[in-house]
Amino acid sequence: MLKRSVLTLVAVAALAVVPLFAHLAVSKSDPAHEGTITAAPKAVSVWFTQSPVLAVSALTLEGPKGAVALGAVKAGPERSLTAEVLDPLQPGAHTLTWRTAGNDGHVISGTRTFTYAPAAR
Repeated sequence: MLKRSVLTLVAVAALAVVPLFAHLAVSKSDPAHEGTITAAPKAVSVWFTQSPVLAVSALTLEGPKGAVALGAVKAGPERSLTAEVLDPLQPGAHTLTWRTAGNDGHVISGTRTFTYAPAAR
């Protein structure tokens, strides 16, 4: 019985520690991941589960004709990174690539995709 209680206590303690070592993760983006937009965004943003470290952060945007110029990456509200879109977007698939670090200091990166399909005039 004592052995079972000790094992249960160790298991609970281990589970309580796991969140302390969790890596930062993306919680959402704008434009939305795998979404289709009809109006070109003025900025792109990525929100995270932890506050991103601005010093190691980057955002880049690729469109159907190559790189799309972005302004400086800034810390946004609610644990986000944001950058102004400087070039006009071309219709088609776009990939937003992000890089940052969270509370544990590990630099990680990923991508978010969206499609720009402007409304017909």
